[in-house]
Amino acid sequence: MLRDESIIVVANRILLFIVLAIVACPALAQQDTSHYQLQSVHVFGKPAEVYSAGSRVTTIDSAYLQTYTSSSLADALQARTPVYFKSYGVSGLSSVSFRGTNASQTAVLWNGLNIGLPTLGQSDFSTLPLSGFGDVSVQSGSAGATYGSGAIGGAVLLNSPTYTTKGFGLDLQQQFGAFEGNFTKSGLSCSDISSYFSNGRISYGNDKLQVGIGAYHKSAENDFMYKDLSRAGKPERTQDHAAQQQYGFTQDLTWQLTPGTKIGLHAWYTFTDRELQPAMGSASGAEQLDKNLRLLTQLQHDGNWGTTDVKLAYFKDFLNYTDDATNSVADVQTYQLQAEQTYTKGKNWSLRGGVNLQHFVAENDGYAQTEQENRAALFALFRYDPTQTIDLSLNLRQAFVTDYNPAPTPALGFNWKFYQQAQHQLFLKGNVSGSYRVPTLNDRFWVGAGNPTLKPEQGWSKEAGLRHLFIVGNTLLLETEATTYHMLVDDWIQWTEDETGRWRPINLQKVRAMGLELSQQLTATIGTLKLTGSAGYTYTSSEQVAVYEGQGDKGRQLMYVPRHKAVVATGLTYKNWQLHTDLNYTGLRYTTNSETRPLESFILINAALSKQLHLNQCKLILSLRTENITNTVYQTMAYRAMPPRGYTFSLRFIIP
Repeated sequence: MLRDESIIVVANRILLFIVLAIVACPALAQQDTSHYQLQSVHVFGKPAEVYSAGSRVTTIDSAYLQTYTSSSLADALQARTPVYFKSYGVSGLSSVSFRGTNASQTAVLWNGLNIGLPTLGQSDFSTLPLSGFGDVSVQSGSAGATYGSGAIGGAVLLNSPTYTTKGFGLDLQQQFGAFEGNFTKSGLSCSDISSYFSNGRISYGNDKLQVGIGAYHKSAENDFMYKDLSRAGKPERTQDHAAQQQYGFTQDLTWQLTPGTKIGLHAWYTFTDRELQPAMGSASGAEQLDKNLRLLTQLQHDGNWGTTDVKLAYFKDFLNYTDDATNSVADVQTYQLQAEQTYTKGKNWSLRGGVNLQHFVAENDGYAQTEQENRAALFALFRYDPTQTIDLSLNLRQAFVTDYNPAPTPALGFNWKFYQQAQHQLFLKGNVSGSYRVPTLNDRFWVGAGNPTLKPEQGWSKEAGLRHLFIVGNTLLLETEATTYHMLVDDWIQWTEDETGRWRPINLQKVRAMGLELSQQLTATIGTLKLTGSAGYTYTSSEQVAVYEGQGDKGRQLMYVPRHKAVVATGLTYKNWQLHTDLNYTGLRYTTNSETRPLESFILINAALSKQLHLNQCKLILSLRTENITNTVYQTMAYRAMPPRGYTFSLRFIIP
């Protein structure tokens, strides 16, 4: 039988959702409803589109973002790009690996500003919800000249939603999820539901003002069944320490002061309280609380000398880790100012110059005292198109960091359309770029482990590729791309276990990463049927090629870097129905630099089916998602159980 309490909870949530939809639709029906689509988004502060000729830039399609609103940024990038993520279980840290690099060698930017923690040097992608973004793009390869410290393997570019409609808009969503192994013998019941997700957004706009406020709440028990690989016979167990609560809000305001001047105010807050999933066979009771506040003020002015863009930001990141013997608190404040001037001459060339200033104040129980650091950078980004078939970019950045002196970081790239015949177009592209990464505060100042003598990483990356377009009117677009790259990084920093069993950061003398990337994207329209598809494959070799002392682990693949990674995704739209599928293959990895402990390869398959119902001028979307359809047993980190097959049902109500 169903538990009465569970029935009441679920029924109340559904009833509240329906009441809000019924009340809101007539109330707002008098607004401009000539468009029934989700608000379009406008990308700002993202130079990847203009100043990165020859580089691979991928944008996550909006249909996926709308369907998987409750997912994390890690889920989206794994499903739509062949980058590799390490997850310390379903409730633990999730970190990214671009082109054989580690998480701290990937820059993460929000509205053009780096949000990476100076303590860890990376972002936890599991705490970044898709519901807070307007769009998501990734740039593969070194981009230090454009994005600064840490952009060695790549960069993830996040932007706030931008609202463009007039009048009021409303978007409400309620979602329920469960794991198959938790079902009762009679089928799925309310007592089996293990996760809830609620999301809402309201907006208002006129000719001069656009305002949007969004909020979300997510709770998950994560009490799934798994096979304990650490025990003989691999007995089935229930994951009993991986629950999590997340909530947050976004606020975005744009005010057109004059025809040429506007200001923007953006706020983004996330709260995550989670039980950290222990390794198999462990009884750890660790928990972690994360609170992240990001505030940004932006002024844009168009004048005779181009566009002036000034951003002033304040970030506050709080982390509290506790276990049976530890209570560790880290509190980091970041002050950031970026001023840019962009001058564009016709359609031939564009020049952007600017300065970026950062000040960090970090209080950490692992440090002997409060640590502060100042960083500054001057940069110039230049784009020149001498003909209609050639695009060139030349970028340069000079950074200044407390106690460090990074070398100047240049980048040169080109795109050349050397063939066009009927429906076919061929492009040759190439890029040479420098990069750098300053050691993190944890690398240097953690008591008993920090290494203040660490050197900053310096790298060079080269890539070249071919791109083919096949276009048939407005009915078919097929894009195929192949890229090869070679990267050398001096003084690569890695935390490794020394002979006493203590983990410490050291400089590996030189690491070489090289590989091949293949991708294909398809868009086809046949009457009322629209088909989209994408596929990507990467071969990655990431090895230490020189050491300071002895032989080290030269010539062996670095830990947790798969040589083979592939994704295949499809989207089908017919009238008011949509079907999305994605397949993700991750090859064998090693848990040490000596290639002695492997993790087996695995394949994950997910699918989502949705139906749109029109209620006057409003829209109701019903969705059913299935993750890990084949019920694959897999690990992204050694002995961290990952979820079995799961189901998610969602109701989403939209007033445009």
